[in-house]
Amino acid sequence: MKAKKDQITGAALVLVGLVSACLISQFETPFTAAYPGPKLLPGIAVFGLIVCGAGTFVNGCRQKEESKALMSKAGMIRIAVSFAVLCGYVLAMKYVGFVIASMVVLYVLTTYFSKASNLPTKPWARVLFSVAVSLIVYGMYVPLFGMTLPGGLLFD
Repeated sequence: MKAKKDQITGAALVLVGLVSACLISQFETPFTAAYPGPKLLPGIAVFGLIVCGAGTFVNGCRQKEESKALMSKAGMIRIAVSFAVLCGYVLAMKYVGFVIASMVVLYVLTTYFSKASNLPTKPWARVLFSVAVSLIVYGMYVPLFGMTLPGGLLFD
C-alpha cells in the first residue's frame, strides 16, 4: 500500500507536535491559573498540531482514490528558502534585536512570496506592512503584556 499525501502530511504534523511538546515540557516556569507562563500559547499550538495532524492522517486512510504528488519542486524550494530565512531571523534577533530583524525578515518574505505568486505589489507597500506588523507586535508584547523581546547585542 502506497502512502497518500494526507497520510504523510498528518504524520508529519503529529511528529512536529510531539517534538514541540517535548521541547515545551522543558520550560521550567510553573503553570498556574494566575500566571500560565510561557507554556500556554505554544501548548495550545501543539495541541492543535497533533489533533489536526491525526485528523488529516485518518482522513487520508479513509480516502479511496489515489492522491496527486505531495508537492512540486518549486514548492519544496519555497519551503527550504522560508526555513533558511527563519533560521537567519533567529540569529539576527540576537545581534540587531526583534524590531529590526522582524522588519527585514517580513520584507524579505513578502517580496519572495509576491514574486513567486506573480502578485504585483509595490515595494513601499511591503515596507509599510513590515514596519507596521513589527511595531504592532512589539507594542502588544512590551507595553501591553509587560514582556521583553530581544534588544540585540549591538544595542546593549
